[in-house]
Amino acid sequence: MTELLDELVRARRPWISGRLGEWYPDPALLAQLRDALAVEASRLDDVAFGAQFRDALGVRPESEALSWANRRLDLPDGGWAVAGIRFRGRDGRRPFVDVVATTAPPTPDGLASVAETVAAAYADFEPLCLRVDAPDPDRIVAALRADSRFGPGCAVDMYVVAGLVRSLRQHPRAAAYDDVTLRRSESGDDTAALSVRVAEIYRALTELQPELAMWATAEGAESLGECAEDGLLFEILAEGRPAGVVAGLRHDDHAMRGFSVQEICLDPAHRGRRLAPGVIQRVVDELPAGDGDVLWGTIHPANRPSLRNALSVGREVVGGYVWVTPAGMPGMPTTRATPR
Repeated sequence: MTELLDELVRARRPWISGRLGEWYPDPALLAQLRDALAVEASRLDDVAFGAQFRDALGVRPESEALSWANRRLDLPDGGWAVAGIRFRGRDGRRPFVDVVATTAPPTPDGLASVAETVAAAYADFEPLCLRVDAPDPDRIVAALRADSRFGPGCAVDMYVVAGLVRSLRQHPRAAAYDDVTLRRSESGDDTAALSVRVAEIYRALTELQPELAMWATAEGAESLGECAEDGLLFEILAEGRPAGVVAGLRHDDHAMRGFSVQEICLDPAHRGRRLAPGVIQRVVDELPAGDGDVLWGTIHPANRPSLRNALSVGREVVGGYVWVTPAGMPGMPTTRATPR
């Protein structure tokens, strides 16, 4: 396992945003990357994981369990890629191949080599496309769309946005900062009530915007309970009145250490008031952060208000997941942004 992880880390290092190299010295960055890749490394040729994944999804029950585990595939140039079959939203109709790490560079030439090998290896699953974790998702998508070896389905799946907590605390306060406060969940009853509240908010929002369900789902009671254990589950108050729920969690990933935004949802009546930047800044004030800790999260490109809000408080795009669609493959169905 140690040798495998070392190889994965070396391969993934060129795929990491240069911004993270400014935030962390390289030994720390490599150690954090190693931690982030440990789970995927453990799934390589793991029959037990493959069987569990296959049976939980309930599709292709006759297939070999090993085909569901991560695999190491040899590339034509002598390099390799570690990849695994996945399904968008655990929907058996939306298979794709997740490229965990590869010796190929994050360029159209590198991805063309990976795509040719990976598509053939996973042909039985009829994947719609591949997915990579890219350092500059917009740049890579633009390059792929200009290359005839790739189809129109190349797109950003999720942006990873982050900012060092110490820098976010120095950012100018949002206009809504003084209008919002946070009330911390102090008991199991509080957590249960806020879990119900989140589900109700999402139900109301998906009635107004049905495509929301494609890229955003409500955090459940277990997840919100973990946030409460970290002291980071809050009811949002706007001018003293209940307005929504926000939650964070200590979660190191994407070669970063710090906290992730697990949930932020506002009642429909409070949406459109530009409250979210003030809410996030209030959360930043509450984080038990040390030196080098970040606040990070993933945002779908169709969720333009959330991306705008994240950038407005000093967070920035430091990578993202990209759908890589070779010419002739269907591509992952995408949702359209709804004007706000």
